[in-house]
Amino acid sequence: MQQEAQLNEARWGNLQVGLLAGDLAAAAASASLVTPAVAIIDRSLVEQAAFKQPILHGLRRHTLRAFRQPGLFVFQRPFGIVWALYAATYSVANVTDTISRKLEITAAGTITFATTMMANVPLALWKDIRFAQEYGTGRGPDATKANIPNSVPLQNKSLARAAAAIFLVRDGVTIFGSFTLAPWLSDAIPDGLAAHFHAKPIITQLTVPVLTQLVATPLHLLALDMYTRQYTMPLLERVKHSQQYLPSSALLRCIRIIPAFGIGCLTNMELRCAFHARVSG
Repeated sequence: MQQEAQLNEARWGNLQVGLLAGDLAAAAASASLVTPAVAIIDRSLVEQAAFKQPILHGLRRHTLRAFRQPGLFVFQRPFGIVWALYAATYSVANVTDTISRKLEITAAGTITFATTMMANVPLALWKDIRFAQEYGTGRGPDATKANIPNSVPLQNKSLARAAAAIFLVRDGVTIFGSFTLAPWLSDAIPDGLAAHFHAKPIITQLTVPVLTQLVATPLHLLALDMYTRQYTMPLLERVKHSQQYLPSSALLRCIRIIPAFGIGCLTNMELRCAFHARVSG
């Protein structure tokens, strides 16, 4: 009897390990899928805000460069930063949800949102700061080394901290819409309006995160301006300057969020379900 109990306990433990391994595998695969598009768009947005480079010009050049030199593109530091951000975000969301459900915690959704925020926000802030340092200061993307210094030191720590705080708020809006509001709205859609079981999460996951960018984009542009132009100026003037590319930036961030938290979340969800089904038998 005792031996049978030990055997069942070992099987249960192996099942949980398998489920968690599926969570991590789904997260890694989903992050690999969305990283190229997100890295190209984010770099183009930074260069537009810092150097007034036409957004389509940046998108075209960086996309062509990625196709011509895929090895260089994939193994560059910015690609790794973006991949780490989304792999960690999806992993934490998956693992937290799996553990919460196994422990039958009633507030599983709230806990998943909180832990995902704790993982995503500092990593997203790190990503934004590194992109601003790499592509938003010093030489412009089309400048030559001969006549423009390589970098410009950033000294105003109070503005840098304020920019970081605004980035945090922006990420909170995006994470809430993607991991909490979208599932809530999916459950609220009557079954009669959805012909297929997966239709409701697909609809909400492809629309709600996009709509959050109408709030997040002005915050993103203001924080980016504060980080790349760290000198004192009237707030209204800074807001006016930072929002001059709001329509095109909002459109691009809405498009960007589709792979990051639309297609990425859907892929992660489907792969996770497939891995869990395979492990559970």
